[in-house]
Amino acid sequence: MSETFEAFMAQAWADHAQHSEAVADRLRTGTPAPANPAQLEALVRFVVHLLGEHLGRFDDARWRLAALASHDKADARVQSALRVARATLDLAQSGRAALDGFTDAETVRAQSAAATLCVGRGQSERALAFIASARERLAALPQASAADHRPLAIACNNMTWELHDRGAKRTAADTAAMLDLAAASRVHWSHAGTWLEVERADYGLALAHLSAGRADEALHHAAQCLAACIAHDALPYEHFFGHEALARVQHARGDRAACAHHAAAARDAFGRLDSDDQASCRGALDALQALAQAAP
Repeated sequence: MSETFEAFMAQAWADHAQHSEAVADRLRTGTPAPANPAQLEALVRFVVHLLGEHLGRFDDARWRLAALASHDKADARVQSALRVARATLDLAQSGRAALDGFTDAETVRAQSAAATLCVGRGQSERALAFIASARERLAALPQASAADHRPLAIACNNMTWELHDRGAKRTAADTAAMLDLAAASRVHWSHAGTWLEVERADYGLALAHLSAGRADEALHHAAQCLAACIAHDALPYEHFFGHEALARVQHARGDRAACAHHAAAARDAFGRLDSDDQASCRGALDALQALAQAAP
């Protein structure tokens, strides 16, 4: 990507959650021209994420996608991404989409991306249905690519945390789905991501099992998470959450000494964060310190 487009998109991603409307205005009036198909494909994905998931402006998203379809860099791969993007919006909005002529891989991507939109918009049952269908289709693909796995990894991860955050309101079926999706997310990230995504999937698995009352299984996943941080000389941010997960798990297991050890290690990692990361981790640190001081 050109530096101008990279800078624009980096700032858009940084701002979009807190300033969605302002970013949408910039997207409409000030987007640098994509210089190659990869840039254009990245823009397609961002349009769906911002206008569809965050703002629910499906018609605006369709209008923007239609304008991108005639771009001179819209090669066959971009046209496929546009087909998937339009189907994603239709599925998320109405539960239906015209998928005639789609390859199985395109259908997997559309259903997976639609599931992520549905999670973001509180449509959990629809999201679960799309994930189940996408997983079945993906398993039948003779040669699934990283690009096929990635949207499903994201959808499974997001749905895992949606179910995790229900806490005591979860049903037994919800808990079973949470654990299954957490494991599926790790599998898909192992095909689509780097060690970093897999490490974060292990963190998700640890907290999902902890929330399900399975502390011993949670310990295995939390240990894998921290081991990956050590093996890859991860940034302090990753170490912070690796130790945080282990402290929580050891507290649940009744090992107060191990809990205190990992809480102290998390505090050390927190001290090496920059100010922005410290602000985002402050709540987790405070909760961890309270936990370490409490009797198991």
